[in-house]
Amino acid sequence: MRLSVRLGAYLGGPAILFQPCFPPWTRICLLVCLASTAGATPAVLAPPRPVVLTGKPGEAPLIYLAPGSFTLILLDAPIVRESVQVEGRGRFARVDPSEQGITLALAGPLKPTERLALRFTYREGFPSSAVLLLTGHPEKLDSMVSVSRPPQTLEACQVELSSQRERCEAQRQELEALKARPNTMDPAAVGLSEWGDRTKLELIDFKGQCEDALGEIRPSQCRGFRTATWSVAVFEVTNSGSEPWTPAWAEFTPREGGPSRRAHQVLSRQASIPPGGMVGVAVEVQLLTRSREERIRKPRILRVCDAAGSRCLSIANVELEYPARGE
Repeated sequence: MRLSVRLGAYLGGPAILFQPCFPPWTRICLLVCLASTAGATPAVLAPPRPVVLTGKPGEAPLIYLAPGSFTLILLDAPIVRESVQVEGRGRFARVDPSEQGITLALAGPLKPTERLALRFTYREGFPSSAVLLLTGHPEKLDSMVSVSRPPQTLEACQVELSSQRERCEAQRQELEALKARPNTMDPAAVGLSEWGDRTKLELIDFKGQCEDALGEIRPSQCRGFRTATWSVAVFEVTNSGSEPWTPAWAEFTPREGGPSRRAHQVLSRQASIPPGGMVGVAVEVQLLTRSREERIRKPRILRVCDAAGSRCLSIANVELEYPARGE
């Protein structure tokens, strides 16, 4: 950024546009000098105090601030402006990050025993981030601080390159795993997508059973599909309770009694159903290979519950079995 000063207007003569080209910290000095001419006491400027970051664990250089004065932190490399964070932000009148600098101004004094952390992240290089501790002192003030990092050593470059290679390899393996997945949908996803309505899958009709369901978690628009190896029950679930409900597991129990079977999968359009909300849910059960006698349709009770099993949806007389030919 180039500094422009109309010298003629300042000195009382014709306006002349002056655009000097100075190093960054010299421009800041000139700004402070011009500002000091308007005050009663001229400012005496010192060169920036150098601070070198080594990247060692726990490293946090001290920066001395005082109310009524600006502290300019000059950086030797670009930073991520959005990464700048200062502890106790309400105690600062100004925190202005730029691409290679941070301007600070206190709203009130800091005690010598206080330490407020200033954190920021570099766009590249090592160390990748830095922490500076801001404090106060009756006899010390940092008007300008020049923060730099040491030149990259061969060992540091090799460590960074190895880390980058590990991340790339992890991403490659993840991509290969995604490519290896079969291009098919599981039964629960088929039912929830309503694709089963348009195929020759056998339909399961239990709309009447849904209408008889009681409780604060109630089903509607019930439908189902089945094949010789799996069955899926699909319905819209309404939560009339005062708390969100998250379907976690389901089981099928024979109406005449007997052991329950856990569903293979419970799939919901969203994780949690808020109070008064309605969300589609699909329940998939894998059917075991059975003989002709064992494949007689038997009504079952379907229960879909939260993780604790304290709030459940219950539908009676759901027929899931796929009958053998001729039945």
